[in-house]
Amino acid sequence: MRSVRSRASVIVFALLGVATGFAITTRDTHIAKAVGTRTFELDTADKLGGGEQQGTAITSNGEVVAGWSTSRTTLLKGTSVWAGISDGADVLLGVGPDARVLKIDAQGKESVVAEIPTAMAVTSLVKGPGGKIYAGTYPDGEIYLVDPGAAVGTNPSATAAQKPKAWSKLPSDHVWALAYDAKRNELFAGTGPDGKIYRIDAAGKSQLFHTVDDTHVTSLTVGPTGTLYAGTSSKGLLLAISAPGKAAVVMDFAGNYVRSCEFGGAMSNGVEAPVAKPKDPKAKPPAAPVKAAGASTSADTLYCIVNDYPSLPDASKGKLPSTKQPGASSDAPKSSKGKGELWKISGLAGDGTGGKPEKLYADSSTPFFALATEPAPKAGKPVAYIGLANEGKVVAVDETHVSSVVAKAESRQIGAIGVVAGGKGSWFAAGDGGAFHRVTGIGGGDASWTSKTLDAGLKAHWGKLAARADGPLDLETRSGETSVPDETWSAWTGLAAGGKVASPSGRFVQIKARWKGFPTVLHGISLAFVTDNLRAIVTEVGVPAKGSLPSGIPSSGTDVPKKESAIKLTWKVENPDSDALRYRLWFRKEESTVWRALTKDDEPISATEYSWSTEALAEGWYRVRVEASDEVANPINTALKHALDSAPFVVDNTPPVIRKMALNGGKLQAEIADGVGPIVRLEVEIDGKAPWRVITSTDGILDDALETVDVPLGLTGSHVIGLRAYDAAGNSVTREVEGK
Repeated sequence: MRSVRSRASVIVFALLGVATGFAITTRDTHIAKAVGTRTFELDTADKLGGGEQQGTAITSNGEVVAGWSTSRTTLLKGTSVWAGISDGADVLLGVGPDARVLKIDAQGKESVVAEIPTAMAVTSLVKGPGGKIYAGTYPDGEIYLVDPGAAVGTNPSATAAQKPKAWSKLPSDHVWALAYDAKRNELFAGTGPDGKIYRIDAAGKSQLFHTVDDTHVTSLTVGPTGTLYAGTSSKGLLLAISAPGKAAVVMDFAGNYVRSCEFGGAMSNGVEAPVAKPKDPKAKPPAAPVKAAGASTSADTLYCIVNDYPSLPDASKGKLPSTKQPGASSDAPKSSKGKGELWKISGLAGDGTGGKPEKLYADSSTPFFALATEPAPKAGKPVAYIGLANEGKVVAVDETHVSSVVAKAESRQIGAIGVVAGGKGSWFAAGDGGAFHRVTGIGGGDASWTSKTLDAGLKAHWGKLAARADGPLDLETRSGETSVPDETWSAWTGLAAGGKVASPSGRFVQIKARWKGFPTVLHGISLAFVTDNLRAIVTEVGVPAKGSLPSGIPSSGTDVPKKESAIKLTWKVENPDSDALRYRLWFRKEESTVWRALTKDDEPISATEYSWSTEALAEGWYRVRVEASDEVANPINTALKHALDSAPFVVDNTPPVIRKMALNGGKLQAEIADGVGPIVRLEVEIDGKAPWRVITSTDGILDDALETVDVPLGLTGSHVIGLRAYDAAGNSVTREVEGK
């Protein structure tokens, strides 16, 4: 019986294997600032992506070209997909969270050929001699021989005859990778968390082959000369092991998890494909070469997918929040946030030395879960295919670093890929909504591309839809008021005369292009629209506050601040349809009813602030009115306006006057007046020596345009006293008096 710690530990490391989670609907936000008629421009890979594809591919150059057309089989016996290999016309998949090997036949029918009740997932599959299939599992470090022709019940309480027995039991906890060396008839197994590689002979007897300087061996492949290449986690090393205990570091990647490595070029996995006897009239020709995990090739170029996770759990510690999925029979693995890279290492010598590394492709938003190389690469065509962990995409990459999304699944993670020369018959399997997809053709009459949901922000009236393509396309649209299309949306509708969209007005829209034939390349697409015009509202007008100085009241002893006659006006606006706005300003004296223009019509203001020089104004209380208009973005006679008045504020460019001032018996007496007021600060200086010291008025409150001072200074003898007074606008006056 497995311990609780053991099960917890494998769940931790499974976090970095095959993920399960939820899908996210993407909205288009690439909208220019509103200027009446607006346009959705879809002309980059990012803008063209996010929707649905059938028989089309989106390139990194921002084009839609011929891609994979696929058939789909929903997996009923597996949630997460860890591994896959082709077996003639059939495909075998290693799945979890209940460890099973599934077979998908040529008609897309799913059956269970092996079920291992003691394990949680079949992590790796590889072919051996005579059609043998080896399956590695976690936990418990076991390897099983699988009969692809078996028909196994899925009930864990099935009879003992239906439960396979382990062909080899390894001393390590988890088997993450298998590779078969056809020349030596030996199987290699990469394990964790002790970072060991075992060699297993034809009888299932294992012996330690090599111990890596890392915790997990997550990828194995045999080179054409028999050198074993191993990828690790958590250091992210790629090793070339030419003999037991003899290893060289090929790459120390910046990432911390080498997910998979494969040689590119012609297929050479050491297993002869079954060939029908010539006399058998019903015999089928051998299947086309297919590349999938576990197979090695005769080329000298190795491709690796490497992930970098911000926090790489230690499987030996068994600490992880619950990853229980609704309806799952056991804890299912979940992916971390991370980023993935595809590397090419060319020019490898037989012992793994001399390789030249080159990063072909990277994605900072998702790890990579699956890798397959093109069996017969051609110039300008893909050399490798990657299955993404978070977006349900299969990405093809060529030698020039151009990538294309050749297929997009409804499920979230692509766990296994098999590529057939020419494309047709290729396949991929996805988890988090388990599904198997077989490629039925490249492009074709049923090929289509559907945009992601495009958001106009407000209810929109659609105009002309134009596609830039070098061949014929049928264009359709549908619209609605919800961000995710549902039954409330309109049906797909073709274009009206002149390319006008016939779908009803709405906030959201989708575009579909159907191919009439290939080669047709869609270079970009645009849709014009106009939203209902909504009025911008001025919500606040900011003016200098009553009784405050523009630069603050200075501390005693500081210089008198320079009075600024310019007033800074600011305002805030709510602009629901993001129209370009222009502003007009007026002012009036508080006791007047006449608004006078502060700005000129030939000097439009688009900023939400304005500096107003008030030198020529009579002092007093004023108000400002700010008007927002969307006239620059809308046709004549359709513009909308809104205005808001400010609170009253003082304009005062005249300093206070010290009318009377005397020093008698050590007491300072004075009278200070201002035209507008109030007087807000009084200070004295004795005998011209700093600092200035604060005093107050006779009544103890500075709140009027006329204030008196009658304050004993505690002085004897003759002195010169300086008095400084500020009004609310920051104007100041200084006067001296001599006395006793």
